Order: sequence, then C-alpha cells, then structure tokens
Amino acid sequence: MISIAAISLDIERLEPVSATVPRLASVVADENAGVDEICKVIEYDPALTANAIKLANSAYFASPAAVHTVREAVNKIGAGRILQDAVGREVGPRFLKAMPAYEMEELELWHHSVAAATAASLLPRYALVPIPPMAFTAALLHDMGKLVISRHLDEETRQEIRRYLHEGLTYVQAERRALGFDHAQIGGLVARRWRFPDELANCIAWHHHPHRDNIASPALDAVHVSNAVAKTIGQGLGVEGMNMSVDTESVRALGLTVESLETLCAQTMLELPITLELFEDVHSGVQHSHR
Repeated sequence: MISIAAISLDIERLEPVSATVPRLASVVADENAGVDEICKVIEYDPALTANAIKLANSAYFASPAAVHTVREAVNKIGAGRILQDAVGREVGPRFLKAMPAYEMEELELWHHSVAAATAASLLPRYALVPIPPMAFTAALLHDMGKLVISRHLDEETRQEIRRYLHEGLTYVQAERRALGFDHAQIGGLVARRWRFPDELANCIAWHHHPHRDNIASPALDAVHVSNAVAKTIGQGLGVEGMNMSVDTESVRALGLTVESLETLCAQTMLELPITLELFEDVHSGVQHSHR
C-alpha cells in the first residue's frame, strides 16, 4: 500500500512554479478582475510579458495588426489563453517523460494534456453556457497527479488495480480502491501546494466526478468533457484507455449535443498539432523560466 505520507512528502518536494503564475491564475479566476489588474500581473514578469506578446502575434492568432503591448495581447486573445501558455511553459517539461506505471510513452501525457486544453479552449464555440477562462489551464493540468503517483506504483499495486478493473470498476475507481485516493485528488493537492486558486484545484481534483455534490460548475464540466475528448481522439490512453465514465449531466449542463461533441472532437484533432507547435520549445527541452 502506498503511504499518503510518502505522497505528501513528494508533493512538498516538487519544484515550485514561479509566483507570478498562480497570481495570474487567481486574477483570471476572479470574475470581478478587470483588464488593468490582469495587465499589471503580467507586466510584473518580463518573460511572461514577452511570451504573451509573442503568443498574440503567432500564426495561430494571426491578424493584420501586430500586437505590441500586454493590454493589446489580453484584448486580442484573452487572459485565459495567456495563463494557459504560461503554465504550459512552466510545467510542460515535467510532462514529457514516459510513465511506465501508467503505460504512457514519452510525450504521451503532454499530448493528452494539450489535447484536453485545446478542447477546453474550443468549447466556447459549442457550449450554451459561458466557459470560465480558468478552465483552459485546469484542463492542461488535470492529470498532473499521475506524475506524483507514478513514482510510487509498484508491480504489486498495479496488479491489484488490474484485479479491480476485471471486476468492472473504472480505472479511477480501481485506483481509489487500491490506494485510498486517485490521481485526480493528488493533482488537486499539487495545485493547492502551488497556490493556484481553489476553483482551479477543484477542477483538477474532481475532473472524474464533476457532479459529486450537485454543485454547478461550468469550469469543472468543461475539464471533465475535455478529458473525454482528448481520450476519444486517441491522446493519452495509457493503461486507463477509455475505461472511464462520462457524466452525461456535464454534457447537458454545457448544452452540448451528440453532433456538437463530434464536431468538438474533430476540431480538437485538427487544431492539436497547431497548439503543440506553440509549445515547440517545451518539446525541445527549453523551459522559459519566469524566475
């Protein structure tokens, strides 16, 4: 049995993200925050400022007028996309390694995470309710608990999880039965350790159980559906595969139909290579530190 004390110690020892990133996340999650406050946080960090302007001028967001300031970048692409880019550059290199414990090859977790974030960023086109910008980043980080647990999963525990799978449990149910917790809950603890806002941490911690307390959360519904979309297009299947339950209440809450979900999957598949190109320097092992 994996000790929660060992997991907690591992979380404490994780390399922190720069202070600017959770600060920006808090502002993005605050519905009352204005553009001035968002720009002030970004402009405090020279690397974040440069990357925000670079992203706004990228081919992905191409437009005739060039962007020269943070305010122009925020107005053009939104603070949610700037936060997603900043978090991706901070944590992306940690997502590149293979995770044999989850039967995931090199880059597989990263591609799955970016696919989920891509789906979340596309959701506003199809959902009938507003999608909080913070959901884009939560979707990118939703599986980071696997990075912690994978270091502790021995063969005996993996076999125990397989036994529960044969009994008909979903992977996350089997994981929780064998360990007493699951990768989503551990990911939520990591997010809190890094001082991300509670709503973002909850989106990570409960992305497999979005309606556990009958609390409406469009952001959590978005992360839940985006994870399913990433799996559906074949990104990050690993040992879990498609052995997961999709909460139909989340689909209904977002106002999605079978047709719009199919279109979302197709569009995510089309845009994923382009989104991955935005993080090309992460793939090459170059991390833009904000420290």
